[in-house]
Amino acid sequence: MSRPLQHLPPPRDFGWALRGLEEAETVFTQTQDGRIVMELHHPIVPGVTAEMVAWWFGVYAHQKLTVDGQTYLAFQVWHPRDHAHIERAGQKPHAPLKAGDSVTLAEAYGRDMRYTTNETLRVLRRSAENYAIRSVRWGLTVAELEYSYQDTADGLKISTQLCIGVPDGWAKTLINQVFIPVLFDEKKTEAWMQHNVEEISAWVHFLPDIYALRDQGEVIVWDRTNTP
Repeated sequence: MSRPLQHLPPPRDFGWALRGLEEAETVFTQTQDGRIVMELHHPIVPGVTAEMVAWWFGVYAHQKLTVDGQTYLAFQVWHPRDHAHIERAGQKPHAPLKAGDSVTLAEAYGRDMRYTTNETLRVLRRSAENYAIRSVRWGLTVAELEYSYQDTADGLKISTQLCIGVPDGWAKTLINQVFIPVLFDEKKTEAWMQHNVEEISAWVHFLPDIYALRDQGEVIVWDRTNTP
């Protein structure tokens, strides 16, 4: 269930730059039943592999990183400005995520409190090729987000698809045609797309290094002064 996000932690500065939306290929469509579909085809991410990304989506809800002596949720390192909090629900909070598990995350696209998410999402699948999560409210699917990735000779090829709206059920027409255009308007759509491009572009700066240190367990100590 979605809850208002009250505040954001201070932004973190790890010294890296994030890509802009203009660097990705974007496709925006609307289905006949009113659902909004946003697709992002990201620039190749050099040095990052599908294996790293599949591991990342298994642990990002509970992993912690100690970066240059200060400890953060890995989720907060992933996006230094927009990500507030994440936690794993269930009996095995430190096991790799799998289909059927749930995560609760809070963020604000562009650090704009008008464009916040603070809700519990169900994992649909996590594999060597994709990761997908679903938002369910009032017993209805209202959004699905999927990352699809594969290795290339130059690095990781990755695309993201976010579908907003109800695919079926008693309230499909009302929600899709009345509420969705208001809740996810053009400005929020652009803010989400920019946020997602920034997330993907951040991986090149930290994911290869922390993946190499993954045997450290729940808290990875990443001392960049000793990183080649």
